[in-house]
Amino acid sequence: MIERLSTVAAILLLAGCSTNVSRFQMPGTDLADVQRLYINVAEEERETEELLPLIRANLEGRGYEVMMSDQSVIFEQGDFKFDYAADWHWDMDWYLLDLRVAIYEPGTNILLAQAHSQQSSLVRKSIDVVVERALASLFDDVLETKGDRE
Repeated sequence: MIERLSTVAAILLLAGCSTNVSRFQMPGTDLADVQRLYINVAEEERETEELLPLIRANLEGRGYEVMMSDQSVIFEQGDFKFDYAADWHWDMDWYLLDLRVAIYEPGTNILLAQAHSQQSSLVRKSIDVVVERALASLFDDVLETKGDRE
């Protein structure tokens, strides 16, 4: 009986220790056409101050030209819209529970690709690791980043 209870307790504890990275790409699309990404800037202060610089640096490190988007942008060949949404949670301090990143075709706003990086509070990663996991998934990189092995 005690053995059975300890097994159930271990399963319940480990269920909270999970991460999930998922990806979707519209069939027939090729992200190799992407040259410039126009980021729709979030209105929340935490995302603008903490998250946006990490996303921008990661995208620029991948060789993309990154611009901030506004209504006056005239899109050219190779230009795409980039959007992100973050879900912050409180558990003794703020942490990034979920990050969704997406690329849209300008003009039509058709979703071309999106990725999610989610983790529970028990295995929370630093913000830069969450950003790297989401963007690596979006651009179909190998997901073996240093942060995943820690």
